[in-house]
Amino acid sequence: MTPFNPIDHPHRRYNPLTGQWVLVSPHRAKRPWQGAQETPSQQMLPAHDPDCFLCAGNTRVTGDKNPDYKRDLCLY
Repeated sequence: MTPFNPIDHPHRRYNPLTGQWVLVSPHRAKRPWQGAQETPSQQMLPAHDPDCFLCAGNTRVTGDKNPDYKRDLCLY
């Protein structure tokens, strides 16, 4: 009988910090991918959402109006 090699076989390890057993699968990344492929949707999203309180030109919750910014803006 050959000795057990944890590098070659799935096994469980005990985590003493959490008190739980953890499943270890050493060769999981080497398995062939069998997932489905999806094409990204071509849905056109609006550049401006009139209901969003963070969008440019809209009114915030506090009643202040957002500036008409074209780039990233940090709101406080």
